[in-house]
Formats: sequence, structure tokens, C-alpha cells
Amino acid sequence: MTDPLLRAIHRALFTQRAIAVSLLLLVALAGCNSDSSTTDTVDSGVAAVSAAVPRDYGEPSNDQIRPGVTISSSYGTCTSNFLFYLNADTYYIGTAAHCFSQDTNSGTDPCDSRNAPRGFAEITIENADHPGELVYSSWDAMQQEGEQRGGDVCSYNDFALVRIHHDDLDKVHPSAIHYGGPTALYSGLAAVGDDVYSYGQSPFHAGVSSLQSKQGRITSVVGGGWLYRVSSDNPGLSGDSGSAVLHENGQALAILSDVGVGFGLAPVSNGVVNLEKALAYAKASGFIAQGVQLATWSEFSPR
Repeated sequence: MTDPLLRAIHRALFTQRAIAVSLLLLVALAGCNSDSSTTDTVDSGVAAVSAAVPRDYGEPSNDQIRPGVTISSSYGTCTSNFLFYLNADTYYIGTAAHCFSQDTNSGTDPCDSRNAPRGFAEITIENADHPGELVYSSWDAMQQEGEQRGGDVCSYNDFALVRIHHDDLDKVHPSAIHYGGPTALYSGLAAVGDDVYSYGQSPFHAGVSSLQSKQGRITSVVGGGWLYRVSSDNPGLSGDSGSAVLHENGQALAILSDVGVGFGLAPVSNGVVNLEKALAYAKASGFIAQGVQLATWSEFSPR
């Protein structure tokens, strides 16, 4: 072959190689874009996980804001139940709605009661440096929703949320004092005979740990599933109101609401509000965001 012909062939081969290399580069770039898309998806997944566990809690300690700390205001002192959150900057601690009513224990139907307004911000949370703010009271919400006086909802829905000040969020921990958990929100109805666990800081316990921690058993389900009655040899007393009730499997089951009188050899019993129903009502009525979730802790040790 002549030199010009060889040069032409070489140019053609070079051009084909260039085209092939270009195509390979495009495929590689497309692959990178695909990987980037996958990475975005993974990042979204990580973000979703971060949303599910928005803070690094570390190990629980006695100086943290946890289920079982006291919630105090001019309306009285109660015990907290569980921690809830919307995102890493928005945390709530639960208690009972009657802890913010002037008509608690007066025999007034909750749907006729006088209650602290939303935004009430003179609330002391044990271990917090700043006051909390009342963002939800079921007693107030039921009145605004026009619930039937004397009905199951008015009679048994007893749940409140207090927003924790932003500057105290480094102190939050979801682990319930004494028992740990909650491992999840209990779904559905628990059964008569199931064991439950609770912890309350009533002043009548005088700080005696063996009186603050309680183990009981569900004796009945009433109000269309709104309330469980729980019998225990160490019942919750005034000041224990609002405290967490954990199911025997470690899940968040209920909120301690009232004390019933025992007859004969029967122990005093407590009425505890179905948390799943109370939380669903708060969301359905639009008083709290749909995205509010229970903060959980995997370690649970009934003892």
C-alpha cells in the first residue's frame, strides 16, 4: 500500500477508536449518573432513617429529659409518659391532659372543663433549663371538636403534649426510667391478663424507688378500647398521672389517667388511656402534625 493510503486507513481507525472511546466514556458517565442517582436514593434513605432517629441519644442517665420525669405548673405536678418528635428540632414530652385543667377531680366532664390554653408556657420539665410549652391538650381539643359529653371519647381521652425548648434538646432521651423502651408504639388492643409496667413520681412515694416502679395486669378493656383497667399491688397515685405504661413486650401502650378504688380483697386499679387512640385523635383533629412520631429505645428490661 502507498503511504497516503496507509495514513488514510490509520486516520479512519483512529477516528473509530475515538468514537468507541467516546461511547465508552458516555456509557461510563451514564453509569456514574446512574450511580449518583442511586447515591441520591441511598442518601434519601439515610435522610429517612435520620428522620426516624433524628438525634444521637447516647446512653440514658439520670440528668436527662426522659419518660418518667416530672411535669409541673400552676395546675399541679404530674409524671411524663413518652417522648415524641416531628424532626430533630421539634420534640415533645407527653403527660395527661387533666394535668392542665382547673377542673381535675371536680367531677366535671372533660368536655366542659376549663383548661390551660395552647401556648401556655409556664411549665417546668424536670432536668430542663427552660420552660416547656403546651401544644396539645385532648380536653381542649375535644371541646373544639364538639365531642359528645359523657361519651367514650370525652370520658377517656386524656393526653397532652408539651414542647421541649430548643436549647434543651441535647438532654432528651427516649428510654423510660427504670425499664427502658419503648421499643415501638403498641398497635391494636392488648388483652386482659397482659402484664404492664409503669413508673411514676407521686410525692406520696417519698422517693422510694420500689414504690415508683410498678408492675400490673390488664383486668378489662372499656370505652370501646379507649381505656384499660390495670390492677396492681402498687397502684399509681396522684402525681403519677400522665406516666408511661409499657406493655410486657416493651411497646408504648398507654397513659396513666385515673385511680379507682378497690373493694374487698381486690387491689386498687388504675385507668390507663390507649396511647395509639389518643395519638391518632390528636393527628386526625389537626392539632398536631401527621409526622409526629414516638421516640423509641431498643433496650427494655422488665424487672
